[in-house]
Parts: sequence; structure tokens; C-alpha cells
Amino acid sequence: MPDFDRIDLMNYAMYGNDFDPQWDEIRAFLKSNAAAQKELEEIKRTVPSPHLGKKRRENSLVTDPRESNGGSGVGQEPRNPSSDPSAKSWWQKILGE
Repeated sequence: MPDFDRIDLMNYAMYGNDFDPQWDEIRAFLKSNAAAQKELEEIKRTVPSPHLGKKRRENSLVTDPRESNGGSGVGQEPRNPSSDPSAKSWWQKILGE
């Protein structure tokens, strides 16, 4: 059985579940290791759930934000973030473009 570290336990605490077979090995490790169980409980207490704080979109069917304005966006030009030549995105800075 592989030995799991704190990062593996943190990933399991954040994203793992009891149904997905990809987490079978770490679940078996947790059942056989009391120290790992205690560490997992500590991680669960200190790390916020990834599902907290996420807001659901009210208009999940609307894909274009201009459509949610009730048609007021018709005739307007879309925003062009590259209109300022000195403002570069992070990937353009990295690539040197």
C-alpha cells in the first residue's frame, strides 16, 4: 500500500468522496492509519470547503452577458481589453509578445 503525505490528505479532504474509485487507495490508507485519520480531521477543520462561497448563476441559460441586460446591449461595441497597447495580459508578458 502506498504511503500518502499531507498534500494527498489535503487533496482528499478538498475533492475526495466515498463513491469515486480513484480515491480507494487513500480511503484504505486512512482506515489502516490512525495518525492519518487524525491529520485528515485537522485538515478538514482548518481548510475551508471548496464549495463554500461560490454563487450560483441565476441565469444559467444566458451565455452572453449583453443578453442579460434585456436587449440594452444591442448596438454597443464589445469591450476590447487590448485597446491600450501598454496593457498586456499576464501570458503576453510571459511570452514576451
